[in-house]
Amino acid sequence: MPFETPSLPVLIKRTQSDLASDSLRQSDAQVLARTLGGAAYGLYGYLDWIAEQILPDKADESTLERIAALRLNQPRKAAQAASGSVSFTASAGAVLDVDTLLQSSDGRTYKVTAARTTSNGLNTTTITALDAGSLGNADAGMTLIPVQPIQGIVGNSFTVLAPGLIGGVARESLESLRSRVISSYRIIPHGGSAQDYETWALECPGVTRAWCRSTYANLGIVNLYIMRDDDPQPVPNPAQLAEVQAHIEPLRPVTAELHVLPPVQVPVTYKLSLTPDTTAVRAAVEAQLRDLHNREAGLGDTLLISHIREAISSATGESDHTLTAPAANVDAAVNQLLTFGGCVWGG
Repeated sequence: MPFETPSLPVLIKRTQSDLASDSLRQSDAQVLARTLGGAAYGLYGYLDWIAEQILPDKADESTLERIAALRLNQPRKAAQAASGSVSFTASAGAVLDVDTLLQSSDGRTYKVTAARTTSNGLNTTTITALDAGSLGNADAGMTLIPVQPIQGIVGNSFTVLAPGLIGGVARESLESLRSRVISSYRIIPHGGSAQDYETWALECPGVTRAWCRSTYANLGIVNLYIMRDDDPQPVPNPAQLAEVQAHIEPLRPVTAELHVLPPVQVPVTYKLSLTPDTTAVRAAVEAQLRDLHNREAGLGDTLLISHIREAISSATGESDHTLTAPAANVDAAVNQLLTFGGCVWGG
């Protein structure tokens, strides 16, 4: 039977009953009763708080981080800085030092990570964001200006090269950490089960989802698919795949051959008409369909037509709709991920 914390009025009345008498009804005993009742109420509240810190589902941030440090192979994932390459035009013999600061037009700051003594014409170097986090990510073609002019650099400008400045990841959110800690209670390590591989992948910064699939035609081969949903490009690139591979290699069973792979994205386009057909209702329908994909369209999962219709019907403001496509359940292959491909209205 759970313990119930007495309310403050109940505690005051209990103390009053202990202290009060007809002769003391107008005395200082009333003040003393309220003082003692308030103190006891504060102690009960503190005990309630302590009880919530025992398990991770309600623990505060600092306590949750302590639990994660004790239970997880990878505690709270730190932020990572974006990095990439830039090109610039210079005269021969100009010196570009490490840690030279470059700045974008919107104020983001980067530093040079590879020194160069330039040749005449086009040169390249690598840079990284000064501050860790996703804000440092940038598209190819962005222009950066040195904070201090550099002699010999033509135009004092640098251009970000393809694929852009990538890899910037924000510090792991509190709820993501909470989810991983709770999973450590529910999922018991089995020395290389499918859930073990997924858990190891989620320990890597930036990885938000992971699916382990065995290859029945080639026993001993493990295919692990990962996604980085918070990145501008959620499908991981070869460098990001290699990072997860390197993290898992010392943890996996020696008899397994691991392949870390990107899912094949298959966009699902919806053709439908709405009643009423307004901008607000369209936005609500799109939000519901995106949420449906996030909840139910995992790797290789079938998207049920009944759930699609239900998602559209649950949109705020929608009173009726006609769905033309898809007309049936949408199937996915074992390596495919069904993604929201937009809506064609009036279809």
